[in-house]
Amino acid sequence: MPISKASNAVLAKARALYGHRLTHAEYQALAECRTMPELANALKAKPLYAGALSDVTPATARRSNLEVDLRKSIFERYASLCRFEMSAGETVYRYFIFSCDLDEITTWLRYLDSGRPGDYLFVLPDFLQKHTQLDLYALANARSVEDLLKVLHGTPYGEALAPLAGTTATVGILAQAAPLLEKLRHEVLVSIAPKAKRRGTGGSQPSVRNYLEWECDCTMISNAARMKRIGMAPAQIRAALLLDCTALTKEQWDALLTAPDLAAFHEQLDKTAYGRALAAETYDHLR
Repeated sequence: MPISKASNAVLAKARALYGHRLTHAEYQALAECRTMPELANALKAKPLYAGALSDVTPATARRSNLEVDLRKSIFERYASLCRFEMSAGETVYRYFIFSCDLDEITTWLRYLDSGRPGDYLFVLPDFLQKHTQLDLYALANARSVEDLLKVLHGTPYGEALAPLAGTTATVGILAQAAPLLEKLRHEVLVSIAPKAKRRGTGGSQPSVRNYLEWECDCTMISNAARMKRIGMAPAQIRAALLLDCTALTKEQWDALLTAPDLAAFHEQLDKTAYGRALAAETYDHLR
């Protein structure tokens, strides 16, 4: 199946899943719950989560149990989409598992920073173990960066975090690891849909590549705005951004990055498709 047809099939199924999401009013109602039993009851009443929480007893519900059950539910929904996509010969499933792996490594790093790396065992999603190339139980036994790198040896994650080798720090590690992992995530994500030699016509449906460009642009524009706000030089900002997957032209990025201040940055952004889309929104800052 050509990639365009496969992508369209996946996007159609994704839209169907998206249509079953919780509404703003439902989120507001959940936010008003005052206790875990009240929240558990409210979630069990939602068709989207009734099955996942069928074994939960609201009166004795704990946050950790709800989180694990909800994560499993989300995983299974995405996995169903990915299994559908695998039949089309694509790589979304592998990226999904890859993304889950990064989330688990990040969670472990967060516990290491808090001085309690062993607590990862209590949130370890055992349902994920049969899908991932990581040994999550070995990860739960890791107590230092050195231990982490041993667990990740021979994986892309270990290669990405290799610059941390030799560190003896036990706090602030996540801040050092986060950009390394995000760079790896970006590279793998972009590899899913390489840039086409020629774009489709204006009336064509968005492709997976289009969605990736929008996703990457939103992150890079937000990061650039933060750096512009603290007064970083254009060359420093450019060096910190990943601009290999973008819907903006070189000229548009040049105008954004050479803007003398954040106000001028916003003026240049207003001239792009993203600025025009944001014109209908009310916001105080880019995130």
